[in-house]
Amino acid sequence: MPLKAVTLDVYSALVDTVGGLASAVGALLRARGAAGEPRALAHLWRQRHAEALLVLTALDREPARNRVAIELAARFVLRELRPPLSDEELDLLVEAWEHLPPWPETEGVLRALRERGLLLGSLSNGDEMMLRRLLARLPVAFDHVISTEGGRFKPHPSIYARALQRLQVVREELLHVAGSPTDAMGATAAGITTLWVNRTGEPVLDPRFAPAYESPDLRGVIPVVDSLLRSR
Repeated sequence: MPLKAVTLDVYSALVDTVGGLASAVGALLRARGAAGEPRALAHLWRQRHAEALLVLTALDREPARNRVAIELAARFVLRELRPPLSDEELDLLVEAWEHLPPWPETEGVLRALRERGLLLGSLSNGDEMMLRRLLARLPVAFDHVISTEGGRFKPHPSIYARALQRLQVVREELLHVAGSPTDAMGATAAGITTLWVNRTGEPVLDPRFAPAYESPDLRGVIPVVDSLLRSR
């Protein structure tokens, strides 16, 4: 079947989450006159956020809401601040997720995909309005903003089924661009052709669900798309 659509992860594939969060954490520490290495704290915040997503999905106590995971992770990472993190400070940290900087190649890759006449969708664990505010800062519009909000977080199979339904395509007509190893395994397990933007060069945990393609940055998406368009 012909390739009709491409979905892209947001917080790892399209934007530099750790870099953006480091700026927000640095501003907080300066305002507090507190010690700490902003990038290291931002990296830990991102790690604990990813852990919170998996825990909240496994517990299945409430519908997915990314802000809950963001706040849990932020409070954990900054738990030694005295006085403790205030609600106002937490709001500023959460707001930083709507201003994360795109990777240098993001704009060019999105423009190239748009030129190829493909449907473009974001497929993210983010809450919908937070995603829309972030993606509105990019110069290329998405046809669909697909969020896990109200369901379960990636890599649960239901979110990949949601993407297929929203885009009105079957699995063989979609390429998913994953930004994390769990996303890469989840999409692959769902039967979707997947390219993992693997900026660290690490392998996936379970090789049975290794993605069909890998690239060290987003630029690898275009030759894969062109190959799929020719072969189908």
